[in-house]
Amino acid sequence: MKTMTIRNIPDEVAAYLSGRAASDGTSVNATTVALLSRAAGFEPRQRRRRDLSWLAGSWSPEEARRFDETVASCRKVDEKDWE
Repeated sequence: MKTMTIRNIPDEVAAYLSGRAASDGTSVNATTVALLSRAAGFEPRQRRRRDLSWLAGSWSPEEARRFDETVASCRKVDEKDWE
């Protein structure tokens, strides 16, 4: 892939790109590449997500409660272990 520098971007365009990136949860660079690709008639490549956001909300309330209880029990310090 080629790296390019774009100069003299109008303030309102820069503000739009920053706002769009923030609302999409992407970088300004990724947003700009996607918009330029679409404008040129190409669909941007989809990048694989590198986070675990797809797991959010996948536990039932009961599973979440049991997890929280287990984690809390691990935080208890048994004074005998430190003698």
